This record gives sequence, structure tokens and C-alpha cells, in this order.
Amino acid sequence: MHPELFQLGPFHLRSYGVLMAVAFVVGTFLGLREARRLGLDEDKVVNVILVTLIASVFGARMLYVLEHLGEFRREWTSALALWQGGLTLYGGVAAGTFAGLVAARRMGLPVWITADALTPALALGTFFGRVGCFLNGCCYGHPTSLPWGVVFPRDSFASLEFGTQPVHPSQLYNALAGLLLFGVFQVLRGRFKVPGVLFWSFILVFALVRIPLDLTRAYETDAVLLRAGTLDITESQLMSLGMILFGVLMILRLRRTASLAGPPRPRPLDGAPSERT
Repeated sequence: MHPELFQLGPFHLRSYGVLMAVAFVVGTFLGLREARRLGLDEDKVVNVILVTLIASVFGARMLYVLEHLGEFRREWTSALALWQGGLTLYGGVAAGTFAGLVAARRMGLPVWITADALTPALALGTFFGRVGCFLNGCCYGHPTSLPWGVVFPRDSFASLEFGTQPVHPSQLYNALAGLLLFGVFQVLRGRFKVPGVLFWSFILVFALVRIPLDLTRAYETDAVLLRAGTLDITESQLMSLGMILFGVLMILRLRRTASLAGPPRPRPLDGAPSERT
């Protein structure tokens, strides 16, 4: 756990921020490489990525604030203090997806092809983000007797709740899942004939994977909807179910729309020349 890499006067370089910056740079590189392969306007794709990033951070923070209104009523200005921590992933997913799709449409990009182009980068971004969570000491797991359980420092959130008990490295479970999803969807890119199916398949699988991984994570009491023995059913898992359902509906809708529109135009293969739109 290294929440702060170093301090230089009033400047604090925090590991979570560094990992998010790395995710943005690497994701942009991958997204532009795929955009180039598909013949998309790279400048417009960069703008879509920026809009998506800003909306994701804003949405993740706003959902966190809504979930913890009692903590912010006395000092509403702290709702904008991102450096203090507090982001809810699904708020970022919802806001980033909506803003990115709207931005792509307004810039004249093919919306679903653009979404597909950025899908592997999104998966890899979850890897870097969760490594950042581990270094920051947030999103920790329940106590465990497994040999890879970790003990966080005494001044950490995990230590305040569980003392010196080893806990699940839930952040690293999710990071590994993100890395595996990146590999899977990097291989699958270009394999779906209907634009948008790759993107919504990622959303669906991501939510599906998160449900069992969340069983290892320790949540605040007000985030637990139902406790069955040692298992906690959380609002995050409920959101995951909603995303799975929405993902299935979107895939069916896109396939139906494509079947009514007739056979799709062929998409360029890796290494094949393509025309710019």
C-alpha cells in the first residue's frame, strides 16, 4: 500500500492518480491504433476519449456523493475534492458511456464502431484502476485464511476495520479480471458483424464477473442490501444485474436493427488499407 509516491512542498503525487493517468495514456494509444485500423478520424476519437474520461470521473464522484449524502451535508464543497477519495465505479460507467456515445454522434463518428474500437482500452483501464485502488488501500476485501491474504498498514481503512487480520486482495482480483477481459476482447475485436455488440458484450461480461468478485469485498453497512450467512448482497451487485439485463437487451436490439437493415458493409481487417470517413 503506497497511497502517496512522494511529496514536494505542497505537491503530493498520489499513486491512484498516477495509475489513472497511465490508464488514460495507454487506453488512448490503443484506442487510436484501433481507430486507425478502422479508418476513423483520430482527432475526433481523441475528443471522444477526453469527454468520456471527464464524464466518467464526474459520474463516479456524483454517485458516491449521493450514496453518502450525510457525510457531505455539512460541507458541500468537499463533494468536488476528488483527492480525498470516493468514486463509485458504476456511476462512471453510466456517465462515461452516455457522454461518449453522445460525443461520437455529435462529431459525426459511427457511434457503435467507435464504441467497439475503444472497448479493449476500457477493459485495460479497469486493470490500472484497480491496481491504483490496491496502492491506495481502498476497496479492500473481507478477512480470509487463504495464503494470499494481505495485511494492510495500521493506519489504513482495512486495518481500522479488521485489525491485523489478512483480507482478500479484492482490488487485485478485479485487476486480474480486467487484464483477462482486455486479452479476450482484444482477440474478439472485429469478430462481430454487428457494430456495438463487442462493446455491450464487454459491459455484460464485466458486470457478470463482478458479481462473484464482490462477494470477497468488504462494503459499508449501508451498501449491504441483504446478508445471507457470511455472504453480503450489495447494491453494487444489484447494479451489476441491471447492467447484465441492459447489455442483453442492447445486443438483441442491435442485432434486430442490423437484420432489418440488411447485410452490413465489410469492416477492414488488421493490416488492410481503409478509407477515412
